[in-house]
Amino acid sequence: MHMADLRIVDHSKDRYHSLAISSVWELAKIRKARVLVVGAGALGNEVCKNLAMMGVKQIVVLDRDTVEVANLSRSVFFREKDHGRAKTEAIAERLQELNPDVEILKLTGDLDSALGLGLIRRMDIVFSCLDSRLARRSVNRMCGKMSKPWVDGAMEDLLGEVAVYVPGRGPCYECTLSQAEKTRIAEAASCRGIALRNLSLGKVPTTPTMGSIVAAIQVQEGIKILNGKPVNSLAGKRLVINCNINDFYVTASERNEECEGHEQFDTVAEVSEFTSSGTSARQVLERFKRESGEDGFVELGREVVIEFRCPGCGGAEVLGEPIRKVDEARQCCPQCGTTRELETTHVVTNKDSWSEWPLSRLGIPKLDVIEVRGAQSVAWYELSGDGVELGFELRPVVQPEVPRDVLPSVQDDAQSKHLEALPVQKSA
Repeated sequence: MHMADLRIVDHSKDRYHSLAISSVWELAKIRKARVLVVGAGALGNEVCKNLAMMGVKQIVVLDRDTVEVANLSRSVFFREKDHGRAKTEAIAERLQELNPDVEILKLTGDLDSALGLGLIRRMDIVFSCLDSRLARRSVNRMCGKMSKPWVDGAMEDLLGEVAVYVPGRGPCYECTLSQAEKTRIAEAASCRGIALRNLSLGKVPTTPTMGSIVAAIQVQEGIKILNGKPVNSLAGKRLVINCNINDFYVTASERNEECEGHEQFDTVAEVSEFTSSGTSARQVLERFKRESGEDGFVELGREVVIEFRCPGCGGAEVLGEPIRKVDEARQCCPQCGTTRELETTHVVTNKDSWSEWPLSRLGIPKLDVIEVRGAQSVAWYELSGDGVELGFELRPVVQPEVPRDVLPSVQDDAQSKHLEALPVQKSA
């Protein structure tokens, strides 16, 4: 051996050395991971921090809100000077300072209007840091359609929960909801929900300590899934954390095969000439007919207000906006003050006048996947032309097969040293 072959490595200058020598995960898998964090509040800050320190390849962070000074008591990345700034802008800047190796993509806007399914299908895992059942239902259905695992976190005062959902294996988020909860969510997403959405404007009491605890477990569980080691994970379960009495326990729910949250898309066609702002539903339907020989309809996946009609003065206003964007003030007639009636739809056919509107006017976000159904066939088209505008590197995607062993069996559970000591309760 030549002296030139002897090298002394200074591990103190290797950012990832302590992670590389760990026996519980493979650093190479972490470094290649692309993750989506939905929500950049207290939990989102901590989840992003942990992911950046772990050195994932890319973090996509989505939030619609701006920073308030009141956020500073529990959000590690925000500063007083950020007041009024988009949360995604502030957190992206600080994440780059924390670890320049990580690519950051920020999406500022509402979950349903800014997050396309094409982006989700390019993620390895999704982290939900939300405070709304309706928003969680949206994440559940989006991840289900794209067969992507997601980790949910929630907290209030000294209480917290972490759950892991793997589409096709075990219960989904909606399987765990009671009928009363499903009814409330459905009302919040409907015309009746226009008034309901204005009622709950208060803040949920949270602490920085619970944010750290819940987010740490979220990321740790996500890393287990990324490493293909779900046996000891919370896949299909929920960890309940009660720090008032220092009690941790696991609950398990049954999978409801009739659940509406189980829809999964098949092969997605990536269409580079399709964009949200430059393509109409009619153009999508024309392509579908050329390929299938059938007339079909576009399933929007959201309820859209096509027109306001006033029963008082008879006035009408063509709109074309998702119902989630319509508040009580918009529903009020500007001419006579009467509450106007709404004409809504969730499908588009070639016969509809709004089939010529840009998809964006119907609430379709950039890089979304459009579902078209005919009498005998169904197709899914990605608006791949939006990738450049989003600043997202588009690479061909193969729809993943969910590993058959992704959920632990009864025998695997017995081998789990970490979950073994925790009581397991069946949810009603």
